[in-house]
Amino acid sequence: MAATTEPVSQNAAKALVGVVRAQEDLVASVDRVLRLCGSGDCVHEGDRVLIKPNLHGGNGHTSPLLMEAACKWAFASGASHVTLGDGPYWGHQDVDGYFEYAGVFAACKASGAVPANFHADEYRIHHPNSPHTPDTLGVSRYLYEHDVVINLPVMKTHFNTLITIALKNVKGCLRPVDKRNLHECDLNRGLAVVNQIIAPRITVTLCDVLGAFEGLGPGSATPVGMGLLLASADPVALDVVACQLMKIAPESVRLIQECAAAGVGVADPERIEVMGERVADHARRFLLPHEALAANFPGLTIHSAKACSCCMQNLFQALEQVQKSGREPAFRRLLIGPGPTTEADLLIGRCAAEGRDCRPDVPGCPPPIEHILAALCPEEAD
Repeated sequence: MAATTEPVSQNAAKALVGVVRAQEDLVASVDRVLRLCGSGDCVHEGDRVLIKPNLHGGNGHTSPLLMEAACKWAFASGASHVTLGDGPYWGHQDVDGYFEYAGVFAACKASGAVPANFHADEYRIHHPNSPHTPDTLGVSRYLYEHDVVINLPVMKTHFNTLITIALKNVKGCLRPVDKRNLHECDLNRGLAVVNQIIAPRITVTLCDVLGAFEGLGPGSATPVGMGLLLASADPVALDVVACQLMKIAPESVRLIQECAAAGVGVADPERIEVMGERVADHARRFLLPHEALAANFPGLTIHSAKACSCCMQNLFQALEQVQKSGREPAFRRLLIGPGPTTEADLLIGRCAAEGRDCRPDVPGCPPPIEHILAALCPEEAD
């Protein structure tokens, strides 16, 4: 992909992805990267703007500084109203507490934006008629009541979809029950259908690469300082360029390929033009989830093809406590989420244990961290 410094028309054959080094004036950096990808004038006088960060419920959320800068940029561009909102993972109980922790309320106070918890409001019901999704999908009403929608993910690896950036971040717009039920389907194909519904409502994606995350993402990932911003009106193209920054082959990411096949965006690197910084100057090899798990727990096998992020996040936090204690897990083969039990010694969560044999199990939806810890490491739990 060629790197240039001057934006061209969005009607050009190639998808444009802006890449900039973040400067001290973060609002100016937001403006520059959006202009490089051809979306600098997407907000018009009087527009209502929705900014949707990644607030999944744990660490690895969008930077509060970028949330604030994006809101300030929208107001400076003429917005009459700015909403900063998301729906965290489906099992989260204290959204206000998490929003406070993640800096949402502070960003709103500093910018004049209004916070929104999608889970506390109404959804527009869609009937996708797809074998890869639940029968109905509820999409937050906020996407339909704003003139401009800015997707604001953070770049990180993910144990279910390998990466979670622009395409995965739209999952936060769904009802909690849909987020859970998608994991009982083919998640990558299901997310492609979700993107077919939601992506047309997204004006542009502004990606937080100030500090990315590698390893056991999303909730137990390791921060990686990069100091960059990405932006594109094409979410597939943005995820392709983000993969190149992480030295992950885009063709190995099913989510990208499924979304491209569904017509959501461009995955062919030859049809993507990078504007601004050269990707090669900033690329570094990211540790993948299975590599981090293998390094921390050699010999441990986790079957988790259909596990939800809520259960997996609790499992990883329990494993972190096991590691810190210096002990070894009592079981070496774990099943989490729906799947065959034949090669598992311990079943974790309702989906794994429901209707199964009498193997040891940790019930719950999701099972509490302390219960998983008690099963993995009984002496530590005592």
